[in-house]
Amino acid sequence: MFMQEAAVPYQQSEIELLRQALEGDKESIGKVFLYLSAADPGLRQIMQAAIHNYDNPKLWKQLLSCLAIQCWGEHRDSDRRVDQEASQRIDQSITEVFVEDEYDWEASLKERVLHQALQETRAEFRYAGAYLLGLRGDVEMIPFLEDILNAALKSWKVRAVCALAAIGEERCAPPLIKALAMDRGALHSEAKRALQDLGPQAEKGWREALNHPDSHIRWHAARSLGDFADTSSIEVLAEGLSDSSHKVRWATADVLARIGPAAVPATLKVISHSTPSAPTRQAAYHALHGVLSRRLRERLKPILEALQSPAAGVEAPAIAQRLLQEWENEV
Repeated sequence: MFMQEAAVPYQQSEIELLRQALEGDKESIGKVFLYLSAADPGLRQIMQAAIHNYDNPKLWKQLLSCLAIQCWGEHRDSDRRVDQEASQRIDQSITEVFVEDEYDWEASLKERVLHQALQETRAEFRYAGAYLLGLRGDVEMIPFLEDILNAALKSWKVRAVCALAAIGEERCAPPLIKALAMDRGALHSEAKRALQDLGPQAEKGWREALNHPDSHIRWHAARSLGDFADTSSIEVLAEGLSDSSHKVRWATADVLARIGPAAVPATLKVISHSTPSAPTRQAAYHALHGVLSRRLRERLKPILEALQSPAAGVEAPAIAQRLLQEWENEV
């Protein structure tokens, strides 16, 4: 059944073409894909409009199969000479009709088909269902998308990251950070972009990432927390001054200096807790000396001098403790 009353006149022939394609007519199938792969966006939109108007679950199942197996399948026939640009346009055209809704009935129909795909035995269908539902903003797909990151091949991992970015919720940050650590290529770039788009919603995830075993991820965490760190995050961030990685220590120091006066107590606390190592003292000096306020630097002069003295390991903690106590008494 298709929605005659919703279709505009120029769509009738395309809807008939869809009907014949679903019945298995190869010529009609070819014409449908010619529309969806056309370089002219107007032709693609005509077929997309017809698809939106065709109230038939079978159509959406076939479109999903096309995406999962023909467009995204990992075992496509490598001997076939496929126009890559045309293939990408088909991918984009079908993805768009799954994500965008023209009618209320259409949304529920598509979501039903996609949720059924999550129960399929074949992994490609499950992945495609989770990916498209994620692009539609379904927060319930976050665990499914994280499973894709854990088990699937790289191309599916990238799609999972794109879906997490589309959901744009705080719970997306941990799996995106996991993806960030997986490589330094396309997956890394997509995850980094998605985390940037999350903004403050990623703060909790970045705080946890300060303890990540990969120093490059700790470096990202330190750099990112400086954009929106509250008081509690600044204290966690300052612990990076003692990190085993030089680049993490100096990224932390740069960020603390950029935060300014609000970061001074946390830096002093790191120095005062115990006898700081030489690398920690150097990073702490950089964090405090980089504060832009000349008046504040003058106030911090005793600790700055202590951090550079031969007896820094003994003197610096005591002076930091005194300055910290003075600072806290003023609050």
